[in-house]
Amino acid sequence: MSTAAIATSSLTAKFANPLIIAVDKAFDMLLGCRPQRTGLTFKDGRMPEYELSAVIGLTGKAVGTIVLSLTRQTALNVLYRMVDVETQEINDDVRDAVGELTNIVAGQTKAQLEPLQLRISIPSIIEGRDHVIHYPSGIQPISILFDSEIGAFSVEAGFKDSQLA
Repeated sequence: MSTAAIATSSLTAKFANPLIIAVDKAFDMLLGCRPQRTGLTFKDGRMPEYELSAVIGLTGKAVGTIVLSLTRQTALNVLYRMVDVETQEINDDVRDAVGELTNIVAGQTKAQLEPLQLRISIPSIIEGRDHVIHYPSGIQPISILFDSEIGAFSVEAGFKDSQLA
């Protein structure tokens, strides 16, 4: 592994604890549940764990991407927990709820990493099996797997120093 790849992996790893804390706070505050972390790995591929993903880019002294990836049922449960609306399909309300949840996770993460002076993009929602997330080049993303009373999901992230971008 090159020195740049090791530095990138190291920076990404520094985001793990802030992401876990942010997920815990956001799920507790918005959904009234406490997720349990079930795994943490460096990702080999670019396909997220589940069929619905909210993607947020971050820029500043580091650049990268945070992805909240959920099962279909977990996404439906997010809407129900946030606004007490039930639906059986992924619609604009579900996409908006998942986007807002992801925005809160990214904002909480950003607050914990203040020295990096991060700025957050608007979330983009991608749905469908086998979709691919493109991280900035040279980034080795991590995947943090969770389970909760509303279902399974993962948070994926990859970052590098903006001077290496």
